[in-house]
Amino acid sequence: MNNKNNTEDKPLRRVEDLFNRNYLERAVYVFLTGLALLLVYFFMQNIDGMKERWQGLMGLLTPFIWGICIAYILMPLFNWFQDNLRRLEFMRRHNRVCLTASLLITLLLFFSLVGIFFSMVIPEVANSIISLFNILTKSSSYDWLLEYLQNGLQQLKDLGVLSYMEDIGAISTEDGSTSPNALLHYLENPQEYLNKLLSYTTGFLLKAGVSAKNILLAFIVSVYMMIGKETFLAQSRKIIFACTTQDRAEHFIDFCHRTNRIFSGFLSGKILDSLIIGIICFIGMKILHLEYAMLISMIIGVTNVIPFFGPFIGAIPSILLLLIIDPKEALIFAIFVLVLQQFDGNILGPKILGDATGLTAFWVIFAVIVMGGMLGIVGMFIGVPIFATIYMIVKNTVETKLKRKKLPVDTDNYRYH
Repeated sequence: MNNKNNTEDKPLRRVEDLFNRNYLERAVYVFLTGLALLLVYFFMQNIDGMKERWQGLMGLLTPFIWGICIAYILMPLFNWFQDNLRRLEFMRRHNRVCLTASLLITLLLFFSLVGIFFSMVIPEVANSIISLFNILTKSSSYDWLLEYLQNGLQQLKDLGVLSYMEDIGAISTEDGSTSPNALLHYLENPQEYLNKLLSYTTGFLLKAGVSAKNILLAFIVSVYMMIGKETFLAQSRKIIFACTTQDRAEHFIDFCHRTNRIFSGFLSGKILDSLIIGIICFIGMKILHLEYAMLISMIIGVTNVIPFFGPFIGAIPSILLLLIIDPKEALIFAIFVLVLQQFDGNILGPKILGDATGLTAFWVIFAVIVMGGMLGIVGMFIGVPIFATIYMIVKNTVETKLKRKKLPVDTDNYRYH
């Protein structure tokens, strides 16, 4: 009788096993793994179509991405105006009026700076480039460079290097000509190069005109982002608290706050620092009566946003440019820019940026090289705050584990004596 009951119970146990939590979890994991493999297979089979759809999606999202970037850059200025206006009794009682006034002042200041840049800086830079091009093509240094390239190409041709590189397609251009020959042709006929450069510039401006809609939409998105900042933040906190425990939600929000401080402090500080350096460079070059003050100051200011390597990237071509015009001016500028960079690195930069990233010089170089290799110029600019965020996560994780083990967190305690 007992054996019969045991036999009848076995199927029931198997049925119950189907609803066992462990079995269900394993089944879900197997299902999700299979689904992931199917998605990967589908993606690999339709990779071209997926690329087109992805590019189309990114094209639609471009105004929103740029709008978020614009709002993020302008947000510190917007918050500063808002905080100062709230000191007035009227503004404290009428929050919407304070919000609108802060937004209008921020946009007015931004568009004024952009207008000044395009009306004053761009024409002078363009004139400097044209003047420099005319001087270079008529100078003995240009003739020396042309002769040097001709001799070098002839030697490469005699050794068979050019023919070998042409055979493997290493130096072929789209029209079938070789890159060295094309370079030599443009050096011998600079006017043709200038005409082609102007055509490229015209095409770029036409594309910019076509993108005017995206630019307009980006600014509209940035306005809504700045106005609705508090609402968006509140909605984000609401979602975070709904999706996880209160303790984890608070930790995640604290992490977001610290990440935001790193990015906003570094980006806004670096832009302000580079703007001041560019202005000081222009004033200093005018006092020293150096040529192409606006063009070189713009190069120095723009490249200065790149940490560590920026000053070298801007200074070296500027020195070479003045060296062709007048070696004496190049020497004066080299001394001046060295003093300027020392001032920026030891006084102005630390004053504006403070310890926004918490990274040593080694990790700054590491971040710029790695992120620059992955994302280009943009990566060189944002690489430092990205790596500073990663560094913060690793540091907090390590220190938390050490505290749990009741071990010291200070690095000095782990040095060999």
